[in-house]
Amino acid sequence: MTFAADFESFLVVSVNLNQSRLDVLQQKVDAIESFVESDATFSDIFLDVISAGSWAHRMIIKPVCSDDEFDADILLHVEEQGDWLPKDYIEKLYSSFHNSGVYSSIAQRKTRCVRIDYAGDFHVDVVPYLVHGGDRVITNRLEPKDEGRFEASDPEAFSEWIDERQRMANGTFIKTVRLIKYLRDHKNTFTCVSIILTTLLGNEVNEIEASSSPELYADVPSALVTLLGKLASRLPIGMPAVMDPAGTGENFTDRYSDEWNYENFRKCMIMYADKARKAYDESDRETAITLWREIFGDDFKPGALESVAKMAPLSTAVPAPKEEFIDRDRGFGIAPNPAARVKIVARCTGFNDGKSVRRHGFQRFNLASRGNRVRPNIAAFVSMPRPTW
Repeated sequence: MTFAADFESFLVVSVNLNQSRLDVLQQKVDAIESFVESDATFSDIFLDVISAGSWAHRMIIKPVCSDDEFDADILLHVEEQGDWLPKDYIEKLYSSFHNSGVYSSIAQRKTRCVRIDYAGDFHVDVVPYLVHGGDRVITNRLEPKDEGRFEASDPEAFSEWIDERQRMANGTFIKTVRLIKYLRDHKNTFTCVSIILTTLLGNEVNEIEASSSPELYADVPSALVTLLGKLASRLPIGMPAVMDPAGTGENFTDRYSDEWNYENFRKCMIMYADKARKAYDESDRETAITLWREIFGDDFKPGALESVAKMAPLSTAVPAPKEEFIDRDRGFGIAPNPAARVKIVARCTGFNDGKSVRRHGFQRFNLASRGNRVRPNIAAFVSMPRPTW
């Protein structure tokens, strides 16, 4: 049985990060942004702070264990400095944080970022991000020694790729990734960094298939069974290359192979795909509940979560007050056609401080490239729908 409504409640109650924590995270990021923007070293080269990773993709989940932390990535978009080595962007950023009264005790220097660790709850990874030689890059401060290097990275294009998977999968892709991340953290039977897990699952979303067989993504449990089944059937025996879908040419496997027990991961994906399919196809309610609980644990309680979910604080899975949807609230029907695609593209025009709409070297950007997030005081407009043939 699918228990589609119960999975939505399960997400709200047990999986999605609490809105109160998201609010605190936003406050901390705003403070970090204000600090860097006024810092003597970075004020003149500061362009923007961009949410990235699971935060931008709305894939952050609630810590499963009491001592777990969640994390958020932000890109510190700066202008390239011709007299700086690649490692200097991190070294100088760390020095600025370390020499401050606020961040001195919680700033940690990492390979590709400076981590601000709010111990016991979450940490924020501040990643220097710039354009070098026409390419978007982040920096690795350790290799080669005493110099570091630039690494091709386009988190904004990756966010747009996520947005496309979400559209093709009938709005179920992001929730499905959250569920599988919860499964990973709850069961602790396999390891896989989130960017690889997300990419592997996203690679299985096929637009023609989704358009011709909409039942595959009719709801969250359908999408879960679809993506787990497809992934399990396609994983090769040996560890595959997992290429960055943003088109940078980077192989995520090269970067994270030491953190990935691939053989065990493949075995677990096959096992959980089989379990999910059996639970989904089971017609007896009590037997189906037992099978789903073998995957997600006793917190999955069909029939008992709905009232709790309604009382839960607002989360990223619940529409905000006065939030509108183009199909539900504006009367635009959505009828996917495999022969043509139409999407509405929103673009942000800049920072509005009440006097002007500009902020240092602020660049206009597609909203999807920032995880469809608009921070306060950002002006945005929506372009006309455009067909893509």
